[in-house]
Amino acid sequence: MKNRSLAIAGVLASLTLTALASPTPISTIQGLYGVNDYDTPELIISNTTADPFTNVTLTLTGYQGENNGIVQSQVISDIAGGTSLDYFWTGSDYQGNLFAYDYDDTGGNSQAGNPLCVQPYPYCAYVGNFYVTFTATWNGQSIYSQFSPSDNATGGFIGWEGLDPNGLSETIYDDHSTGGPNGVLANIYEGTAPPITTTPEPSTLMLLGSGLIGLAGLLRRRVAA
Repeated sequence: MKNRSLAIAGVLASLTLTALASPTPISTIQGLYGVNDYDTPELIISNTTADPFTNVTLTLTGYQGENNGIVQSQVISDIAGGTSLDYFWTGSDYQGNLFAYDYDDTGGNSQAGNPLCVQPYPYCAYVGNFYVTFTATWNGQSIYSQFSPSDNATGGFIGWEGLDPNGLSETIYDDHSTGGPNGVLANIYEGTAPPITTTPEPSTLMLLGSGLIGLAGLLRRRVAA
């Protein structure tokens, strides 16, 4: 009985380590704002491998303000091995279009008079930020990258289009005149993009912890027996 219990514990430990293993990075995505095109977000998607990225898609998922829950996708060009794609926001300005090049001007819920705003009506609104999900096929398998203004490799809020962390447009975060690089925003990984969640669900974590504690207690009792 003791050997069987130890074998079960070993399998569970192996599964836990596999589940927690980090995905394998393939390349990177850099971000720019207002550098090569005035007042416009820009991505530099690098393919540092020998094989092309095909079926390349960008998906934007709004998570704040007026755009909360809006999901939009664009299929973009394949990226040959050893090259980079310079991708600009080019969508028309209308409320709810996450790809709008003047994204922060598309809101309708004006916050005129808000002391954080630096632009008058109708530009100061709770537009909301969005996640960027990159997906493609590489070497016969799926690859992905995922980031948001607040959740990215820079470790800080990137402030595209003048939105602040709460999704309010035309604020002190706005940098129409200076632009500037944001640096590497995310890695591109092997595998499939996980579901977007802004924070872990406490109830899920609590159930997982309780289950592991109970399982550990059961194994201890069996080993003692």
